[in-house]
Amino acid sequence: MHSYIQFITTPTADTAGTAMLFDVGRKRYLFGNIHEGLQRACIQRNAKLAKTTEVFITGKTEWKTIGGLFGVILTLADANASAAKSELENSEKRKTEETSKQIAAKAERKAKFDEERARVFREAGLVPEEHLASPGNVEKTQTALPTLTIHGGKNLTHTVATGRRFILRKGMPIQISEHVQSQGHEPTPNGRDPDWADDSIQVWKMSIQPSTDNQSPEVTQESHRKRAFDDFAAGDLPSRRYKEASEDLLRSDELRRSVVSDMFNSQWRLDTLFETPFSKVRNNTPMWTRNKETNKVERYYLPENEPLPDINVLVRHPWPGSLVDELPPSKPSQAALSYIIRHHPQKGKFMPGKAKELNVHQYVFQALQRGFTVKSRDGILVTPDMVLEPSRTGGGFALVDLPSVDHIRDLVNRPEWKMPRVMDGLQAIMWNLGPEVAKHPALRSFLTQHSNLKHIVSSPDILPNYLAFDSSSALVIRLNQIDAQRYPIPIHSNVVLTDTLPNWSGNSNLPAPDAATRDLQVQLEPCLKIQEAPDTQRFLDTRSILEITPKEVLELARNTKSEITSGNVTEKLAGQDLPSQDAEIICLGTGSSAPSKYRNVSATLLRVPGSGSYLFDCGEGTLGQLKRLYKPMELKEVLQDLKAMWISHLHADHHLGTTSVIKAWYEAVHGLSDAQLKGLPPDEEQTNPIETLQSGKRLFIFAGQQMIRWLKEYSSVEDFGYNQLVPISTHIFDKDAPSAPRMEWNGVPLDFRTKDACMNKAMRDATGMTDLVTCGVAHCHDAQAIAVTFPTGFKFSYSGDCRPSRHFVRIGQGSTVVVHEATFDDAMQDDAEAKKHSTMSEAIGVAQAMGAKRLILTHFSQRYQKIPLLGALDKIKVKFDDSETASNGAEDVNLLNDPEVIDTATDPNNFLSERQMPTPPPKTPIHSPSSSQSSSMSLARPEELKVAIAFDFLRVRAGDIPHLEKYTPVLQRMFELLEAEDKAKAKDHPSEVARREKAEEKERKRQDLIRTKETKEAQKQARIESLRQARKQGFGKEGKMTREKENIENDGGRRQQMADTGAAEWEDRGIGGASGGQELESIQAAAEREIAQLEQKERGPSLPLPQDPELQPSSSLGTSSP
Repeated sequence: MHSYIQFITTPTADTAGTAMLFDVGRKRYLFGNIHEGLQRACIQRNAKLAKTTEVFITGKTEWKTIGGLFGVILTLADANASAAKSELENSEKRKTEETSKQIAAKAERKAKFDEERARVFREAGLVPEEHLASPGNVEKTQTALPTLTIHGGKNLTHTVATGRRFILRKGMPIQISEHVQSQGHEPTPNGRDPDWADDSIQVWKMSIQPSTDNQSPEVTQESHRKRAFDDFAAGDLPSRRYKEASEDLLRSDELRRSVVSDMFNSQWRLDTLFETPFSKVRNNTPMWTRNKETNKVERYYLPENEPLPDINVLVRHPWPGSLVDELPPSKPSQAALSYIIRHHPQKGKFMPGKAKELNVHQYVFQALQRGFTVKSRDGILVTPDMVLEPSRTGGGFALVDLPSVDHIRDLVNRPEWKMPRVMDGLQAIMWNLGPEVAKHPALRSFLTQHSNLKHIVSSPDILPNYLAFDSSSALVIRLNQIDAQRYPIPIHSNVVLTDTLPNWSGNSNLPAPDAATRDLQVQLEPCLKIQEAPDTQRFLDTRSILEITPKEVLELARNTKSEITSGNVTEKLAGQDLPSQDAEIICLGTGSSAPSKYRNVSATLLRVPGSGSYLFDCGEGTLGQLKRLYKPMELKEVLQDLKAMWISHLHADHHLGTTSVIKAWYEAVHGLSDAQLKGLPPDEEQTNPIETLQSGKRLFIFAGQQMIRWLKEYSSVEDFGYNQLVPISTHIFDKDAPSAPRMEWNGVPLDFRTKDACMNKAMRDATGMTDLVTCGVAHCHDAQAIAVTFPTGFKFSYSGDCRPSRHFVRIGQGSTVVVHEATFDDAMQDDAEAKKHSTMSEAIGVAQAMGAKRLILTHFSQRYQKIPLLGALDKIKVKFDDSETASNGAEDVNLLNDPEVIDTATDPNNFLSERQMPTPPPKTPIHSPSSSQSSSMSLARPEELKVAIAFDFLRVRAGDIPHLEKYTPVLQRMFELLEAEDKAKAKDHPSEVARREKAEEKERKRQDLIRTKETKEAQKQARIESLRQARKQGFGKEGKMTREKENIENDGGRRQQMADTGAAEWEDRGIGGASGGQELESIQAAAEREIAQLEQKERGPSLPLPQDPELQPSSSLGTSSP
């Protein structure tokens, strides 16, 4: 048996903790901190998470250790689902390939083999059915779904349950195993049984408590029960209050477990409708009815100005995981979880030669290996010890997580260190240490006592802040060579503080501990062996990156720099009419869906001098990106200047970095312990909001209501600064009610333009902004875009994820800078429409319709790993999303009130009322911003609109965006040359060549398919137009009529075709009468049917069961993935 540990991450700016894979061959186990960036690090290091069914989280339950858990869950769910689907397809393929004769022959051979084996077993004194349950003899069937078990400390279930509004997965049940201090088996003189085990390993869990003077021991459910028994034994019955509290605790835990189960193991289906009385339908729920004549399912809208009908309608049931509106509160836990992991005792190696000498049939070799005694052919009893080498104790290791020095005392006093049952076979201890912990004398003394073990240390005090994401960093370094002013090299260090390690134990005679490094492998079985990765693998070789950049590209970059620094260009930019030209836009993440090697997920920082800093979306890893851009003191200044954060929608790739950024802001601004901070939670400070805003430094969170609820629920797990936030839920701007409150803080209206001058001033002073407007966009439930204005007149608009939106155009009119998503290139228009994203030219068209001066394109599909495919951006075609129809004739409409885009799963509470009932969409389309009534616009990009393509770590002033546009051809040329160089290097690797050729063939087929679709679309449109023209002229099938007319004219002597009606022509030809009229009507009816069919195809398939993209489960880190 072979097993080894591979370190995936160690503490850096990108990866906040230590994570490792434990591979035992048949399975893999994920141990350590499941921190933000872990998913991306696995992609970068090619660490396969497949076959991982157990996750063991170390340390405290806080965002630092579990921030990447949601991303890992989604990755594992998708991987397992894909593997199961592939296995099923392969199984079906094998079945279809086998002929009936082959199947019969195979069954006959198997029957003969089973008969022979049974005879041998009987002679050996065994019963095959009982003593040889070989996997090869069991029919392989698809039974239970793969289950992921996550082990961790207190509040782990609560944390996972908070994600019920944005984690939508089926097909991979999740089990949460929380461990608290009083759990575990009763110890014996030899030790205690493991807390968990499978057929490969056994695990002992240790909950390490902090030891401080003012720290009270944590009260757990088990300690409650023990106290109750002691009281009863002393003659005092537990109080009713205690019993009620215990029952509430049990109910709360059961509720959380139920929510997690529903999130991942429900039978919910999007395409299932249930008949429900109209009176019981919840607010804004899409409804359908069945047409009695056609028996088809049709959308149902409540007729206007009529009473509520007493009928049954068809509705979807909400997503089960979201039915719980609010979780019961919990309390933070300071306990840090550690593990001792050991293999089972290893049986001795089987000696087949010895078995043959004893005349044992090979069919029963496996029975001997399993411990059964058999008879040889000579009738002699053969026991396993006669053919097996001596067994030995299984190897193992301990993984110890000490986040602070307060946890050391409880660790060194743990009884497990003195239990032979636990310690026998232990070979090494992996240390995951917080700041200053490695220097503590008590820990050094512990190391001396266990000098027989190998010690491997992971700590920010020892390890360097190396670049964990090589591909992304290499790309930025190349960009820095081209444009150093706007692409700084990420801050990093490759120096290991080796001076600390030899003195760590305090004893120079003892071997020094090893420093944990990325890709370090520790072999446990068959013997302990440490294999260090070379420096070129541990750290990014920045020198080689600088050397391989083509000289042609560097020359182009120098020429471009000379051009933009020339006097004419400088003078022209200096005279541009642009407010706040020094406002800086920092792109922290420019990819979509999930982190990749080259791009992180969405986050954009805006810094406006004199106003503050503002963060728009905050995907996983945003804080790490900030740490790469700013040195510690500079980052502290940025955080202290941070006034507000905006979350566009509740997809995982847009908000999972929020908690860590808020906590960093909290520490930078307040820097106080929990006991020193004063003030009530944000939801209780509503008596005088103006006074609260003026009382101290607070961070505004502008987001939809579900995001605000998520932050509140998670604040029960960790104090990340929620008490110092101003969480404002945003409403949609309504043109018909411009004075209506658009924002509220727990029910209290807040805005920049109210009748209360004091409120307006307080909001402007606290945020640094003069206005903030949002609008609903077509993407998912509660997806919004935003436009903010500053005192200087600088206006910044941010799209989030969306299809081109007229409402966004309207609120962003006159924007100085627009940041718009451009997920797909123009050749993937169909994908953009299906997944509710925008193409590059559509994003440019939206900015032009706004009259914007500058545009930055971001949120590119991860299929464009380096640079998106750029088309002719001077020719712009914008197709505004058809779901953006006005409500009751109003141009500005809350799209969330459109039943087509409502996600009832996230708001299952309120029932319908007459005032809130959905109404049918209007028959008249909205006018586009260019006064065109069509849903599409073809435009030519104006010269004054400057467009830039964003990469991660871009830092650009608003006034310098025209410079970025100048560098676009240089970037395109660089990627072309590097791609050509990669292909040339791959010539000596046939497998790589084959892979690339396969990818190129796939791309060619994709382009052919696109061209075919475009040709068919053009033919279809031409056919529809010709039919329409024929219908206007009174003809049915115009091709046939044209041929008839030509024949008539060629005959000569016949009268000319009459212009007023087609019927006269038929009558003139002698057909006439009722029969002629009937034939004409038949032709016209056929034409009408053909037109209707083509128009239906153009609109898409009709119901029976509509598919709302907002209700479909997310993929990777969000539904925004392409």
